[in-house]
Amino acid sequence: MKTLYKLIPLCFLALASLQAAAQSGYKPGYVITSQGDTLRGEVTYRSSTLATNTVSFKKDAQSGPVTYTSNDIAGYGFPNDKNFQTKVLDNADTLAAEYVFMEELVRGNISLYLYNGTFFAEKLSGTGKLHKLYITQEDYINTYGAPAKRDINHHVQVLNTMTQDCYEVFTKVERIKLAQRNLVGLIKEYNNCTSSGEQTVFKESKKWLAVKPGFVAALSHTSLNFSAKDETYLHLEHAEFNTNTYPSFGLAFLVNSPRINESMSLLVEGRYFKNNFQAEPSYTWFDTYYDNEIEFDLAAVKLTTALRYDFAGQTIQPFVNIGGFLNLFQHRDYKHRQYVRRTSTSNPEERIKDNPDFVNSYQQGFMAGAGTYFNIKNRKLSLEARYELGLDLHSHNVINRINKGLDSDTRTVSVLFGLYF
Repeated sequence: MKTLYKLIPLCFLALASLQAAAQSGYKPGYVITSQGDTLRGEVTYRSSTLATNTVSFKKDAQSGPVTYTSNDIAGYGFPNDKNFQTKVLDNADTLAAEYVFMEELVRGNISLYLYNGTFFAEKLSGTGKLHKLYITQEDYINTYGAPAKRDINHHVQVLNTMTQDCYEVFTKVERIKLAQRNLVGLIKEYNNCTSSGEQTVFKESKKWLAVKPGFVAALSHTSLNFSAKDETYLHLEHAEFNTNTYPSFGLAFLVNSPRINESMSLLVEGRYFKNNFQAEPSYTWFDTYYDNEIEFDLAAVKLTTALRYDFAGQTIQPFVNIGGFLNLFQHRDYKHRQYVRRTSTSNPEERIKDNPDFVNSYQQGFMAGAGTYFNIKNRKLSLEARYELGLDLHSHNVINRINKGLDSDTRTVSVLFGLYF
């Protein structure tokens, strides 16, 4: 089970890499030239928050693309969606200042920008300088004399200075979180307070939180494997269990924030399944013959939680999943008949070793998958191939002090069909 927790950071790293490497699609948009002219056509659209200082523009679908950098144009954007401005990023003592595309979240007396996951604020009546909103940590000695760390909220200090001319907002700055939704709300309220609502909030038509429910069905093929280092479980070490193909059905929910990132979502899924494994291993141990009949009869609710990344596409839209699952067993039965012979021709002695508690009440595991949506009006049909590695089917409490004497896992390949509304 500890292996599962080690895999979780790898899940986030893998999805971040996919997000950075994802190819961009074209959407209707515009480019603002350095002279202030607007060119309308199709522009590369990226849902990722990772910054890029190049953008491709086409007059129409048949035209060849023209690539601009942040040194060439004043900005670009998409109607009722994202807008990017070319801004000067002062890297202070580390690097020289550079022109970059910053996503404009709010435009008004105070404008809010996002670049590479970092927020910046700019006041219209100020010097025109971008102020970085960030948090650092400092070391200190607590009241018990022990070394500790505490947050230094630099974003609060910056916003305190900027919002002093609106008391209603100024009193809220001390509690403001460094998160997009909170900052947009605060800046929007300040601009309404000081400029009679003369401001632009980009992506305002997009929801902060969206939940898309659906039905899911799967056809799965599972194998059961044991590895024993203790003679008590040699019957499992020698067992070659049948692999099973079985159906499962359930519900799924896709949760995401279109306002922040349309491509990344959280998959929450529940499916019910039944499975059965059988084996009849025979072996010899210290001149004694052992024949076995082993059966696992299982039924469970599989709860899956995964991060899903959607690639660009209109009708056909590929995606990848990576995450974990938890099998909650509603029924778990372990039957074991052992027949022991002292010689190859002697009559066997039957030993009944049934133990329903041998199977743990739950099983954790890791999953990864890839598939595609078929977008039909407001619904999504999905087809996915998924691999699951389940850890520790057996209960460690049953085998007491010899936990390391037995390992078990399940390996599942599934084809899933989904319908999301």
